[in-house]
Amino acid sequence: MNKVSIIVPIYNGEKYIDNCVKNLKAQSYSDLEFILVDDGSTDKTPQICDDYAIKDERFKVVHQKNGGLSAARNAGTNAATGDYIVYVDVDDDIESNLVEDNVKLAIENDADVVFYSFWYHNLDTGIRTENKYNGYFCGNDEEFFCNKLNDTVDTEVFNAPWNKLYKISFLKENNLIFLPEYPIYEDIIFASKMLQYAKRIVVNPNRYYVYYLRSSGSLLTKYVDGYYDSVTKFYDNSMDYCELHKNNQMQKNKLSNLYIRLVTTNLKQISCREQFSLKEKLNRISYICNYGKFQEALGSDGIEKRKKLIRFLVLTKNYIGILVMYRIRNTLKI
Repeated sequence: MNKVSIIVPIYNGEKYIDNCVKNLKAQSYSDLEFILVDDGSTDKTPQICDDYAIKDERFKVVHQKNGGLSAARNAGTNAATGDYIVYVDVDDDIESNLVEDNVKLAIENDADVVFYSFWYHNLDTGIRTENKYNGYFCGNDEEFFCNKLNDTVDTEVFNAPWNKLYKISFLKENNLIFLPEYPIYEDIIFASKMLQYAKRIVVNPNRYYVYYLRSSGSLLTKYVDGYYDSVTKFYDNSMDYCELHKNNQMQKNKLSNLYIRLVTTNLKQISCREQFSLKEKLNRISYICNYGKFQEALGSDGIEKRKKLIRFLVLTKNYIGILVMYRIRNTLKI
């Protein structure tokens, strides 16, 4: 039987750990190790994790200085002794057959990575939404790129590490790690790099993961320095990935439009952030609009129609127009 390592990064997660551990122990697959990575927590997380390790030899605890989610996942990967890895966030839920079903697919198909589907659960409204990905896929990298990549981007199955099972030798042989220097969207940075190396891929449309979110956690309230550099790293990886394949224009358009949507969210954040002076807002908008990668993406023939206005404003260097547009849209909630 192949061993599977489940890695759980935790920062001040004391109120979630018991439920997470319950889900881990409920897995129907037997050959497991659980790696709890305490990322410099200041609450009772370190003690709770150590207590579980004392009681159950399948649990291993890594304590480290706070380095962020990417550093915690890397530490867990380095400590893993399994043949396959699954990443789980401490405040989410997983189905009991997650490992059993997906490791079986990985072994049967000699897959480097198995994607699987999930639910979004809004904690503010209590509404649980099924991910709409449909259709099983198993094939090589070229078949995935041509036939399934765009579907996984549209349904966000592409994005996260927590809805995938990876062969650990595949990750380590290709030095596939999360990059702590990028403070946000580390998930799609990793995905767009990982797919440059995956040779056998499975996409399982069944749902195994519940991702909890809050609608009140507006992106406008979560401005992060380094946002633009992070999403541009994703764009660079994505274009490198596309260049590995012929007849790639449709995929380039899809990934470019995702990048444009992420950047325009950042422009909206900057435009509406009260902590920034007008001069600082315009300087930040100018930096983004003059940066070649954003202009390159906006120059794509496949740009979404609703982004034509932002392309015009960027190319004409109308930074005041960009600021005013996003402030008006924020006021009107559009």
